[in-house]
Amino acid sequence: MSQRKILVTSALPYANGEIHLGHLLEYIQTDIWVRFQKMMGNECHYVCADDAHGTPIMLKANELGITPEELIAGVSERHQADFKEFSIGFSQYHSTHSEENRKISAEIYNKLNDGGFIKIRTISQAFDPEKQMFLPDRFIRGECPKCAAKDQYGDNCEVCGATYSPTELVNAKSAISGATPITKDSEHYFFDLPQFEARLKAWTNAGHLQAEISNKLAEWFEQGLQQWDISRDAPYFGFQIPGVKNKYFYV
Repeated sequence: MSQRKILVTSALPYANGEIHLGHLLEYIQTDIWVRFQKMMGNECHYVCADDAHGTPIMLKANELGITPEELIAGVSERHQADFKEFSIGFSQYHSTHSEENRKISAEIYNKLNDGGFIKIRTISQAFDPEKQMFLPDRFIRGECPKCAAKDQYGDNCEVCGATYSPTELVNAKSAISGATPITKDSEHYFFDLPQFEARLKAWTNAGHLQAEISNKLAEWFEQGLQQWDISRDAPYFGFQIPGVKNKYFYV
């Protein structure tokens, strides 16, 4: 058998909290598999990083009275110390808040934008009038419109399992300030994924993937590919979209 070249990663831990047993289960299992591949003579690299952008990072740092950069630096140090204690052997452990990632994200965006693959349209979102910020679905709480369970998230009910839009939530409140959200329009930037449907469908059926994965992806094509919302409005902790004021790349 010829030597394989394998690149492996795991789900990135979010940089606003500690590593827990659920995290470690995945990283230890992955580390075992990587060690096995190396013992078989394959070239196998295991890379991972802290997921360091987003509204929860910004809010947690504000709660602690520190900058987001200080928060993620401290969390990264503790994460890597925990991984070291469990002898998990990453080839590289980094952060999404890195200059490399900033540069590459901007480069990809600019190429897509120049190619006509970035679209702009106005959407309506929940807005906290006290904090003057748009609210992610998870930062809106209220009564489930299906079963009336109280204190449920803005996108799904943990009691009955129903999914819905934040505007359907009964007696909705901002989880940040407790204020009643209002609806406000904002321009968002979208990656026009449907333009790539034909070539993606051809590639996923050309033998590159396991049959089970290819079959699962076929469900997406049956439903029709959707544009991906890639932007968030300030205030937001992340990388600013090149050439645009107060717009940031969504994690």
